[in-house]
Amino acid sequence: MNANNALALFDLDGTLTRRDTLSDLLVRQFGLMRCIAAGIRLSPALLGVLVGAVHRDVAKVQVLTHFFGGMPETEFEAMGRHYALNHLEKLLRPQARERLDWHRAEGHRVIVISASAVDWIRPWTDAQGIEVLATEMERRDGMITGQLEGPNCRCEEKIRRLRIRLDPDDYHPVYAYGDTEGDTAMLAIADYPVYRGLR
Repeated sequence: MNANNALALFDLDGTLTRRDTLSDLLVRQFGLMRCIAAGIRLSPALLGVLVGAVHRDVAKVQVLTHFFGGMPETEFEAMGRHYALNHLEKLLRPQARERLDWHRAEGHRVIVISASAVDWIRPWTDAQGIEVLATEMERRDGMITGQLEGPNCRCEEKIRRLRIRLDPDDYHPVYAYGDTEGDTAMLAIADYPVYRGLR
């Protein structure tokens, strides 16, 4: 077991941030009217999620493909980096910022585990000196396809990826912060699970 062995796991969207980063990025990058038009076009899938007829991962891929499919990966990465370094911090909940800073000051290992794309998270986590596990976007021939590279990083997938990176049993205590059912598995492994407690 590590000498300084506390581990803090944070969900991003709705836990650290006040709103969904994908939605925020899309409006900033493409404008509100284009996002509304896309919402209308993709409404069968989006409404299907609400009534349980469409899996949320299917709808997510449709949204990602609509906006990013065919985009050069260099452009996508630059867009993600700009968003992460210029806008993500402004979305943080004050109490979440305080808790994040406390864990860092205590020397705890801090990992953000998110279903959002790693491209608009990692530049920020790198600047904070913390780690990230997040959904990866598929690249092909230098282009973003809109598909995911591997499973969406939510529910049990969060724990699967975490266990590839480390053994949670090597850390004590384990703190976990989440706000939806997609964080349940992550909260379940924590000594101190915090559900919607950073608002």
